[in-house]
Amino acid sequence: MLHWADEIARKLVAKHPDLECFTCASGISPSGPVHMGNLREVITTFFVAKGLRDLGKKVRFIYSWDEYDRLRKVPNGVDEQFAKYIGMPYTGVPDPFGCHNSYAEHFEAPFLEALKELGIEVEFLHQTERYTRGDYADAIIEAMQKRKQIYDIQYSFKTQDADATEREHYYPINIYCENCGKDTTTVVGQNDDASILEYTCKCGHHGKINLHTQHNCKLPWKVDWPMRWRAEGVVFEPGGRDHSSEGGSYQVSSVIAREIFGIEPPMYQMYDFVRLKGQTTKISSSKGTDMLPEIMLKVYSPEIILWLYTRFLPEKSFDLALDSDVLRVYHEFDRMYQKYRDGSADEIERRIMELSLAGRPADFEPVSASLIASFAPIVNFDIDLLVEVMNKCGEKVTVDRVRDRFERIKYWMEHYCPEQIVHLLSSPNTQYWATMSDEEKAWIRRLSSEMQSRDMSLEEMQALLYDIPKIDGEENKQRQKRFFEVVYSLLLGQTKGPRLYLFLAAVNKDQLLKLLQLD
Repeated sequence: MLHWADEIARKLVAKHPDLECFTCASGISPSGPVHMGNLREVITTFFVAKGLRDLGKKVRFIYSWDEYDRLRKVPNGVDEQFAKYIGMPYTGVPDPFGCHNSYAEHFEAPFLEALKELGIEVEFLHQTERYTRGDYADAIIEAMQKRKQIYDIQYSFKTQDADATEREHYYPINIYCENCGKDTTTVVGQNDDASILEYTCKCGHHGKINLHTQHNCKLPWKVDWPMRWRAEGVVFEPGGRDHSSEGGSYQVSSVIAREIFGIEPPMYQMYDFVRLKGQTTKISSSKGTDMLPEIMLKVYSPEIILWLYTRFLPEKSFDLALDSDVLRVYHEFDRMYQKYRDGSADEIERRIMELSLAGRPADFEPVSASLIASFAPIVNFDIDLLVEVMNKCGEKVTVDRVRDRFERIKYWMEHYCPEQIVHLLSSPNTQYWATMSDEEKAWIRRLSSEMQSRDMSLEEMQALLYDIPKIDGEENKQRQKRFFEVVYSLLLGQTKGPRLYLFLAAVNKDQLLKLLQLD
């Protein structure tokens, strides 16, 4: 049984047995923050490219910034005054926050850093550069010469009848007005070979564009996409569910690829949405979101994010958590990683881990995120004290080994789960002690006496905690539960906390006894 990325890779090799280099493509329009849903396109291509390379094939992995697209609307978080730039290319709009050269660059920069941290190396293609230097001039003219055929192809996917007048005046091109810079233009005429177009603009300008020498224009998406497949020799590209429907972008573009540009469309893989746990709608760049790679990388380490994406089939949606499930995700990763290390992982699990660990050294050893979350707050997030405590728990860790997950768990707890941050009380909880029964007080007296009299191993501490609330040597779940609640209440001021035997064995004994000896 093959991992889905290897299955696609083998199909590509079978389809192109003599191909020297496999070009795998992905891309996005930087209309706003580039989110975790967009990341799925890049990661899907990344895994397929890895599958091809592992088969000994040469791969060109490209990522297009579709930054020559028009600004369609102003996203949340951007000054509404930027509505005056609607219709201009993203690279022609200034950075709303004044820290980059353009609107496009502002939203590209953090995504570039995230890809670097994830260990994803890719060749970036900037479509503003490629369009404006004339790379696609001949293909654009070709599309203008076949404009009526393109109209017919698009209308073949629609339920309404085509209109002869509309067909006659149809031009699959967006011209950026040389006067106002916007694409609020209409083509009103052409020369014999369609290389010179005459246009009018809503700003009142009337002009001409020579497609051989002037490049302030762009093909619309369903024509642009197949044109670039040919230009780059793309053999694989994934696309979101919104592009994959019946009559959607991929289907229309595939026909245009064959009938207009004379190529077979690349192998395609649909990928479904990635949502934040609890959300019911897909992520939107224009609306803004916390589901950004640069944010998620403050919570999850790179191998965890790659693992989350690789373990799900692309066509299956999945949720990312920022609540208490974060610790569950880390635990599930560690459990599979241990199987991978000890040789008990099956073929799919082994491949999932190989793809997830692409950027990690061979001696990578994760540290329990749950232990960090349990003890870091107790030591006020002092990493040196945390290491000391964890070593008392038998973990044998160093500051360098702990630091990566420590920083992420600390950020997660402070920003998303502050209720999980617990501290030792600064003074004895006498008010709670007064509410306890005599038997409960006797439990605590025995616990403090045993702790004061000797140093205990983890096993001895655990045995003591289960022995104290017994009745005539028999365990009672209700009494056990109540005993734990009493100890937590005296130490933390709440009825739950870290695993108690680890907690009592690891934390400074004098601090604990100060809170347990209330007589």
